[in-house]
Amino acid sequence: MKILKYLLPYVTITSFNYYFAKDAITFSSPIFFNLIRYVISSIIFLSISRGKIIFNRDVIQLAVYTTVSSLLWAYGLLYVSPAESAVLSYTMPLFSIPISFIILLERPAVLEIVGVVIGFSGVILYGLPLVHGLTLFGSIITIVNALFWGLFTVFYRKLKGYDPITVNASQFSIGSIILALLLPIHHNIDPNPEFYIGIAYTSTLGGAISFFLWNMMVKAEKIPKVTVLSFSVPILTTLVEFLLYHVLPFPIQLFGIFLMFLGILISRSRTLLS
Repeated sequence: MKILKYLLPYVTITSFNYYFAKDAITFSSPIFFNLIRYVISSIIFLSISRGKIIFNRDVIQLAVYTTVSSLLWAYGLLYVSPAESAVLSYTMPLFSIPISFIILLERPAVLEIVGVVIGFSGVILYGLPLVHGLTLFGSIITIVNALFWGLFTVFYRKLKGYDPITVNASQFSIGSIILALLLPIHHNIDPNPEFYIGIAYTSTLGGAISFFLWNMMVKAEKIPKVTVLSFSVPILTTLVEFLLYHVLPFPIQLFGIFLMFLGILISRSRTLLS
C-alpha cells in the first residue's frame, strides 16, 4: 500500500488531536483557536514554499471548506467529548464518496462501497455507548463538519496536479484572512499552560502536518480508497485509551472496531492481493 507512509503518522497524530483541541478551546473561542492554528500553519508552509501561493477559484473554495470544517469541529467540541467528536466526524466517508462522484466523476468500486457500509456500521456501534449525554446541537455541528471535511478532501484530490506545499500554504493563508474577519464575532481568550500546549500540538502536528499528510494520501489515491482508511483513527484512539488509562471498551465497541477493520480490509482487498 503506497500511502502507508502517510497513513501511519496521520492516524497516530489525529488520534490525539481531539484531546489537545478540547483543552485549548476550553480557554479560547473556536475562532481565536483556529486563527492561531491557521496563522502558524501558514507560516510553516509559506516558509517552505518561499512565499509562493496559488489564488484561483478552486483554491479559494478549498480554503473556505477547510476553514468552515475547522470552525464547526471546534464549536462541536464545546458540546461533545473528544471521543464523541471522533465518532461523529467519521461519518465523513458517507459524504466524500458521492461528492467525489459528482465533482471528479470517481466511481467507487463495489468492494469500496461495501467496505464503507460495513466500516460505518462499526462507527455506529462504537458510538452507541457514547450517546448518553450527547447534545443534539453539538452532534449536528460535528456532522456538518464531516460534510465540509468531505468537500475539502475532494478539492485536495481535484488539485492533485499542484504542489501540495503551495496548496496548503495558500489554503491556510486564505483561511487566516477569513478567520481574522470573523474574530470580532467571538474573540475571548484566557491563556494558560493547557491552552499553549493544545495550540502547539494542534497547529503543528495536528495542523500543518496532518493536513499535509491527508493531502498526500488523497493526491496518491482515489477518494473512496482513502476515506475508508480514516476508520483507523477510532480504532487507534481506543487502543491508546486502553494503554494509557486502562479504559476497557464495551463489547459492542469491540465489535464496532472489528467492523471498522473489516470494512478497511474489504475496501482494500484488491490492493492487498495485487
